[in-house]
Parts: sequence; structure tokens; C-alpha cells
Amino acid sequence: MSSERVARILESQGFRELVSAHLFAAGVPLAPTIDDKHMLADHAREELSHFEVISRLYEQVTGKALYDVIGARASEVPSPRSWLEAAVAAYLVDRAAAVQLREYQRVGDPRLDRVIDVVLEHEHEHMAAAETALIDQARATPATAKLAEEHVARWFAIARGLLDEGPDTARVAQSFATSVRVALSACGIAPPGSV
Repeated sequence: MSSERVARILESQGFRELVSAHLFAAGVPLAPTIDDKHMLADHAREELSHFEVISRLYEQVTGKALYDVIGARASEVPSPRSWLEAAVAAYLVDRAAAVQLREYQRVGDPRLDRVIDVVLEHEHEHMAAAETALIDQARATPATAKLAEEHVARWFAIARGLLDEGPDTARVAQSFATSVRVALSACGIAPPGSV
């Protein structure tokens, strides 16, 4: 695979990792318990660690610092304003990132494979924690379920926008929608665009 293509993939994944770190960090003051605060802080630290792994390879490939290329854009992604919104955002963004990582595994580039393995090591734990928080909160009351649905509408579009554009965009977007369908259904929410 060309170094240019690898660099584009690393920019995209680095962006997703930095956005995830920002989301988890923004959730810390919103979390209802000290355990939840610790969990989010740990997840933010892990996402920053993933970013650093990606950044090192990016610098080897391009000679540039990845943060200089994507840092400002990552800081433009909105922050959640409630614990429920933090759960929705974390769940959807992590799912989008996981779907895109699975696509990168199909590329078969050994440099990317090593980075993907490091990133995927923690992703299941992050997704499971966010899914549990989302389902528990959305099922709490009808009012909370309605709020969750509003947050899903907003963050589904944001998470969808984090997927790479290209010839496989529609298939990858469908994989993302499919990956969140079960948890959203458990909350009584249909993924946006599905009827």
C-alpha cells in the first residue's frame, strides 16, 4: 500500500481516537459516581495512548506530527452536556471507530495491522461500558428514553461523519447502523434513517 494511502488512514483513525479521548474526558464531570469518573478518565487516557501509537507511525510515514494536522479539527467536535448524552456519544463514536477499524483490517498492510491490534485491545471494554450506560439510562423513565432518542439523532450523524469517504462508504455506513441496532432497539430507539 502506498505511503500516501497509509497516511490518510492514519489521519482518519488518529482523528477518531482524539475525538474519543475528548468525549470521554468531557464526560468525567458529568458522571454520577466516582467509579464512572475513574472509568471515563481511564478510557480517555487509553484513547490518547492509541492516538500516540498512530501518531508515531504517521510521523515515520510522513515526517509530520499528526496532532498538528488534525488537532484543531478534533477540538471542533461538540462535547456532551449530560451524562446521558455522554453515554450516547461515546457509544456511537466508539462503534463507528470499531467498524472503520474492521475495514482497515481488510487492507492487509502490516504497518496498519500492528496499530489496529493495539487500538482494538481496549475497544470492546469501551463499547460495552458505553452501551451499558446508555441502556440503563434510556430505560430509566419515558422522559429519559425520549432524551436518549434526541441525543441519538444528533450523535448518530456525528459518528457517521467520522467514517471514511470512498467507494465503500455506503456499505461501511450500513455496517455501522447494523452494529448499533440491537442496543438502540433495547432502548426503544430506531437508528436514524431506518424505518
